Amino acid sequence: MNFKSILIGGTGATGRKVLKQLIVNKRCSQITSIGRRKLDSDQMHDKINHIVTDTLLDLSNVEQCWINHDVFFNCIGTTKKKAGGADQFHDIEYGISNEAARVASKSKIPHASLISASGANHILWAKKWIHPLFYSKTMGQKEQTVLSNHFFTYTSIFKPGMLIRHMDKNSIYDKILKITGTGLSVEILAKAMIKDAENVLLNKRKVKNWFTEGNKSIIQI
Repeated sequence: MNFKSILIGGTGATGRKVLKQLIVNKRCSQITSIGRRKLDSDQMHDKINHIVTDTLLDLSNVEQCWINHDVFFNCIGTTKKKAGGADQFHDIEYGISNEAARVASKSKIPHASLISASGANHILWAKKWIHPLFYSKTMGQKEQTVLSNHFFTYTSIFKPGMLIRHMDKNSIYDKILKITGTGLSVEILAKAMIKDAENVLLNKRKVKNWFTEGNKSIIQI
């Protein structure tokens, strides 16, 4: 039994690993990737149809590309610094996620799989200037884009702790997480997301809304 995947965030740390693993996954027959910039040359493959669009906050111009897929992977992720501020961070994590969930739901994709964060809570009291709280609230709102605002037969919410991103070989942050054993490799996170998608496909998972919180729980998958 094969499945077709559609993904946003394919140029990010986890998204790159999801794409790479889907390429070699024998059950995945087709991958659609949607983003604002081209994939790197080493990411390209005959399985992948990568679509570049000017903005991910309005996907109406590429809605037709979402039809006939089995699972939607939301691998969007950023930081306040990279985004350029609190408002921009919220626009990316929540705004893009909400628009993508809308289109995925409209296209009748049965399964949505989304990366959140440990401690995410959409009803948390938070102000923009208290970023740890604002971050947790925003990630909770991101979860709600597939849980409350749109209809999916199955949803999967992955809530990791600190991630080893493998984007920079000289990253001190990655090295500290490896040495202390407190980080989760994005390769393992990607593997868990795909394994979960296979379980849904094969009717091995009966729970509609599946939450996996913490690095140890993700590793167990």
